[in-house]
Amino acid sequence: MKSKSLAEAIYFRSPVCVQDLLVSTYGYKLYQKRYSGSLYREILEQVRRCRSWNSAEIEAHQSERLHEIVKHCRSTIPYYQKVFADYGLHENDITSTEHVTRLPILNKETLRTHSEQFKHPGIKPFILQHTSGSTGKPLTLMVNEETYKLAMALLVEHEEHHGVQFGARRATFAGRMIQNADNMNPPFARMNWAENQKLFSSYHLNRDTFAWYRVELDRFQPVEIIGYPSAICDLAARYKDAGISPKFHPTTIVTNSETLLEWQRAIIEDVFDCKIADYYGTAEYVLFAGQGTDGTYHLNPLIGVTELQPNSDDDNAGRLIATSLTNTTMPLLRYDIGDTAVCKTDCRSGTVVHKLYSIEGRIDDYIETPDGRKIGRIDHIFKGVKGISEAQVIQDAVDHCTIRLITSSALPEAEMYVLKNNFSARTGGKLRLTVETVASIPRGANGKFKSVLRKTPKG
Repeated sequence: MKSKSLAEAIYFRSPVCVQDLLVSTYGYKLYQKRYSGSLYREILEQVRRCRSWNSAEIEAHQSERLHEIVKHCRSTIPYYQKVFADYGLHENDITSTEHVTRLPILNKETLRTHSEQFKHPGIKPFILQHTSGSTGKPLTLMVNEETYKLAMALLVEHEEHHGVQFGARRATFAGRMIQNADNMNPPFARMNWAENQKLFSSYHLNRDTFAWYRVELDRFQPVEIIGYPSAICDLAARYKDAGISPKFHPTTIVTNSETLLEWQRAIIEDVFDCKIADYYGTAEYVLFAGQGTDGTYHLNPLIGVTELQPNSDDDNAGRLIATSLTNTTMPLLRYDIGDTAVCKTDCRSGTVVHKLYSIEGRIDDYIETPDGRKIGRIDHIFKGVKGISEAQVIQDAVDHCTIRLITSSALPEAEMYVLKNNFSARTGGKLRLTVETVASIPRGANGKFKSVLRKTPKG
């Protein structure tokens, strides 16, 4: 931690040209770790091939790898040695994906509390993945080379599938702090020459600085914009408010790390005149789902087996449970990710799935009516409401919600009526509502936007 702080101190005190050099040097180091060597090339080719697999081919591959990882866990991983003994299980009891439900579900708190017991004794990880997740509690995960390079190949192939070749000019809008937040002097971007990537600050974009962003993007001419939906939507809203169209035409926009909301999609696709290719992955490297041209999320069969466990009255919605097929260094079997999703099959008894209709986001991202109904994807209340560039719903009492809006001008009475009517329809008229227009909506410490906040005890 001390060396990282020293490196950051040196970076922030350096002139911009040196910062570009430092970013590119670090980028080259990551490039070598992510994309170099025959193993990466072999994995990328397998990722490309598996896109065309049919159901039988997916089942055959996953069943074989599942049996192998289960055998590895029973013989090598301390936590699972005890689990298999307690449940009276043998690896031969799990020879197909449907057998995975014979194992208990693993929650984050168990993993966090007993993390040492999940490690392959004596094996050095290829990388350490540090994550705090939604709880803010730190968790360090050990990842082997195959899994890390597979995760990199999955994103590369996802971009290829949507028309962006590896190495194409890429503009990134995410949570990276490229200069001090109180330094409002341009430039607000740094160049990573190793990947032909320009890193734009999401923290410095406002009405006054938008002109710099617009000129720089026109100059850079990115083929792809990638990053947080909230950050890219903020950029798109600036164009919309200014009545200006970009002088570049990206092939696609790739969003990640936050739940992509429909009102965000509408603004982004309208301004940049191209489709969004959202994808969903996890810090634990147990799942990757890329949105296809049909709008659904296709779960990659190489990285993990995914199930849906019901958590509501909707038989097609449930909690995402995933099992790693590759990470032998710190394997996770039936890991409760903490996110929810919707599929088109009945998941009342728990179902292994290969495609998701939508990813709903964190299990906490819902509001709850006084009669106990949990309502997710509340962003649908903004459908048909014009003039909103950003919105957040806060449940601040058992029977009350506040909606924060950022708008280009005062919301007309007719639009306000539509919004309130949509909210009442979704909540059954059980919640009182206050609507506030604000200048900005705070992000989390990691720069991510949270569309729903619950400040009441969770049921």
